Amino acid sequence: MHHKPVLLRETIGLLGLRPGVVAVDATLGSGGHATAILERIGPAGRLIGLDQDPDAIERCTKRFGADARVTLIRSNFRKIDEVLEELKVPAVDAILMDIGMSSDQLEDGKRGFSFQKEGDLDMRMDPDAGNKASHYVMTLPEKELARIIYEYGEERNSRRFAAAIVRERYRNPVDTTSRLCEVIESSLPGRDRFAKAKRPQRNRRNPATRVFQALRILVNDEFGALRDGMDGAVKRLAPRGRLGVISFHSLEDRIVKEKFRELAAKNIAEIVTRKPVVANRSEIIDNPRARSAKLRVIEVKP
Repeated sequence: MHHKPVLLRETIGLLGLRPGVVAVDATLGSGGHATAILERIGPAGRLIGLDQDPDAIERCTKRFGADARVTLIRSNFRKIDEVLEELKVPAVDAILMDIGMSSDQLEDGKRGFSFQKEGDLDMRMDPDAGNKASHYVMTLPEKELARIIYEYGEERNSRRFAAAIVRERYRNPVDTTSRLCEVIESSLPGRDRFAKAKRPQRNRRNPATRVFQALRILVNDEFGALRDGMDGAVKRLAPRGRLGVISFHSLEDRIVKEKFRELAAKNIAEIVTRKPVVANRSEIIDNPRARSAKLRVIEVKP
């Protein structure tokens, strides 16, 4: 599955890109948004691309390596202020943060992001940093595990799932994607199970979906990184510079909305998108992951 950038036309338009500007794609992925940014900023522009995933940097090096306008840095976007300081770039004109998972990451079973792929229960965006998801699954107290699943995954069966994980990990390690799915499914009453249902409801959510989401957020400190990244981005934007953030679930969008409101209340920035921009029907049909995407944009005041 090739990754398709979501809300591409809307994002490029709302970032206020023009020939000759300096832009940052803080979440390169496979370079879909970056390609469109380069087309808009022209031969005199500059693009700085960040991603903590080495596979993303490798893909984009192959894609943009010969383009002198492009600087690629392996880094978490929460360090955007430090990265630009090291590059001696005092200010930029536009920053994009697309904080969703890429199709390339989901399709790679060894990364452990998807319950649909057999692999190690890893989930680290940066495979050289921090603990794997299996570490938390195997060590967190039941009460804390339930809290994480409830708060980060918004899962109503959080206590049931946490109890099942703690019970089962004493029998056999819960350290692969399939093992975690098995534990979650077996903890539900028969009528609520997904994989073994003879006629599963159309578009029914797999019970492991929100547990995987919660663990991924925990492993990568995604909410903390998002807050730090927005703070650093606003600090580095030139007057009239714009920050666009694409989120994929309500918890992320709430953080972005609250931060933008705070910046507007302090007269630091003006909100460009009063309501989040969402995908139209044709894009959702072409790219189903766009269904949950929300784009918000602010502009730093002079």
